[in-house]
Amino acid sequence: MKKKLYLVRHGQTLFNEKNLIQGWCDSPLTPLGHKQAKAVRKWLDEHHIEPDSYYCSTLGRTEQTIQDITDQPYTRVPGLKEFHYGSLEGEPISKGNPGGKDPAHMYVPFGGEAREEVEKRMVDTLTEIMEKDPGDTILACAHGACSFRFASAIDPKKAKKLRKFDNCIIYDFDYEDGKFTLNDIINEHVKDLKPDTPSQLSVMIDQ
Repeated sequence: MKKKLYLVRHGQTLFNEKNLIQGWCDSPLTPLGHKQAKAVRKWLDEHHIEPDSYYCSTLGRTEQTIQDITDQPYTRVPGLKEFHYGSLEGEPISKGNPGGKDPAHMYVPFGGEAREEVEKRMVDTLTEIMEKDPGDTILACAHGACSFRFASAIDPKKAKKLRKFDNCIIYDFDYEDGKFTLNDIINEHVKDLKPDTPSQLSVMIDQ
């Protein structure tokens, strides 16, 4: 039987706003982040999509996002955590590409994960969710890098062609006979959203 998976990136966080590497460390959603998450909820309503079950990672920013998306119970799953960048976490984004001869393993010397580790973790976790959950439609909230690595593991050419960088983008997958199919990466609901006012969190951290 064919099932649906909607994989959603979390809303904008303080670290996103400040262009800092996040990974397994965490920061709260900004007002824009909450606005983006509520836009996911509106998009689901407009498309008459009612997920049977909700999941998020164990990091607070996905839990904040899922709470804006639904009033229903949700399950926190460690395997949906972001790509781990090791000692580079909390550093400026400009340090996020240390280079080297092997890009797939460039974070390992810093105590982070290799690309294939993240892909396997995401594929294993989401496969288990789709196999064990009795629902037909699942929504899971995860992170930017790990979600793209999952999409790349499923269909690298299509993932690269469709890639978008907005917070709260929605990856649309089918799941049938143990296999995922990437249908689309959707940003129509968030691509034009702007903050109403400067983030008070950002002001506080600059003081």
